[in-house]
Amino acid sequence: MEEEDLKKLREEREKELQEPEEEQRKQIKGLAEEYLTREARSRLANVRTARPEQASMIEAQIVKLGMSGAINGKLSDDRLKQMLKDLSQKDSDTNIKYR
Repeated sequence: MEEEDLKKLREEREKELQEPEEEQRKQIKGLAEEYLTREARSRLANVRTARPEQASMIEAQIVKLGMSGAINGKLSDDRLKQMLKDLSQKDSDTNIKYR
């Protein structure tokens, strides 16, 4: 009986801890979408389906740029493609040394 109670308490605590993270992700996603054109939002949704981590990183980057005033108007689909390409290049820039 005690194990069941402990398990239930752990599950409740995990939910409590995950809720703020989920809320923060939703806020970032909402803010990022304000800076994107319709086509760019559609592309980002597709990226989120295939690569959620990459989409989260791009959203955070867009929000930072928007908050700093570096974005005038809305980001176009072409600019989003360039950001995705730059991010992909950073991910693939690993140096492997053979000995």
